[in-house]
Amino acid sequence: MSFTGNLKTVSLPDIFQLIFSTKKTGVLYVAKGESKKEIYFRGGFTIYATSSAEQDLFGNILLKMGRISKPELTKVLKEKRDGKKIGAALVEKGLFTRDEILDCLRMQIEEIIYGLFGWKNGDFKFIEGKTPPPETIQTELNPMNIIMEGTRRIDEWEELKKILPPDEAIVELERNPILKTEQIRLERNEILIMALIGSGKKMEDILRESLLDQFLTCKSLVNIMQAGLIKIGKPRFEDKKPNIDETEELIKLLANIYKHNFGVILASLKDKMGTKGEKIYTETFQSRKSEYPLLSDHLTGRDGELGFELLFKIAKSLPDDAKIHRIIANFNDLLSDYLNIIQKYLGKKLYKRTVSQLKIQTQNNINSKKQLALKWGLEEEFSRALRSL
Repeated sequence: MSFTGNLKTVSLPDIFQLIFSTKKTGVLYVAKGESKKEIYFRGGFTIYATSSAEQDLFGNILLKMGRISKPELTKVLKEKRDGKKIGAALVEKGLFTRDEILDCLRMQIEEIIYGLFGWKNGDFKFIEGKTPPPETIQTELNPMNIIMEGTRRIDEWEELKKILPPDEAIVELERNPILKTEQIRLERNEILIMALIGSGKKMEDILRESLLDQFLTCKSLVNIMQAGLIKIGKPRFEDKKPNIDETEELIKLLANIYKHNFGVILASLKDKMGTKGEKIYTETFQSRKSEYPLLSDHLTGRDGELGFELLFKIAKSLPDDAKIHRIIANFNDLLSDYLNIIQKYLGKKLYKRTVSQLKIQTQNNINSKKQLALKWGLEEEFSRALRSL
């Protein structure tokens, strides 16, 4: 039985399920543009896989795992006979045992297949009876287990995309990171990505040059970003003068961020303290408004009075080269004071929960205008402010 189709209409899990349930032996070809992958099955189980993607090559899998050095790999590739697979050559030279190669091969097969879960389309063809090339070292994996992990990765991938900067963003190492703990434990993948970033690199170049697949690269980036070890590079606020349309978009974004954040704080106080919590919220602004010179003539501290029109009025009264920075500085001071009363009246546990809510809410708002937020440094500005809480 042979069959063909496109991943737009038939999902990868459905294809694997069919091959596994009918205990088929053969090869599944999947292609999208220049990218091509082959997955071999025997009795429904996955036994071997190849890929045209550089990060999927067996030698690069070994490098990623730290199982071989670059000079050793280069020497083996240079000396191995034409047609001989690298795994067999490594065993032949005594650098690996067959069991060690099998462990690495299992990882290679999994990574090749996991990469397919990110494909929204691609032509596939299953040819029954076709077996892997001679001299290949083969293993046996249950494709259903791979599908479960691949599906989990898809869900996680959607969350990662909400945090990651766009392809044209410059990613830089943080020179003076604010660490949450005295010790940071980095996985090997995270160290590889930090070394790749070096003095700074565009996001799209990191994805292209990484030995890791796109999912693992992005997961490592998010981990070290959340640890405060990298930042998104950009010009300073003072170096830019927005046009009128861009200013309106910026103010709308800031209005949404602060309106939602203040709403979270007010809701927490009212939920636990009722009208007393609302009163404390209002009185906090009144008692501290001299600390916010930009806001004291415009706000009473009540959530319902903060919106685009108010912020736009404030912005129009400020010089172009300073308005965004000054608005953020004043509102972040106010946000910090509101959070102090959360900790004072509701305790440390609810304070931490509220801060977590603010981080999620702020990131969601920033993601709605990712390009604009990146250009004006809003992500780093809010990340720095929330990290210090």
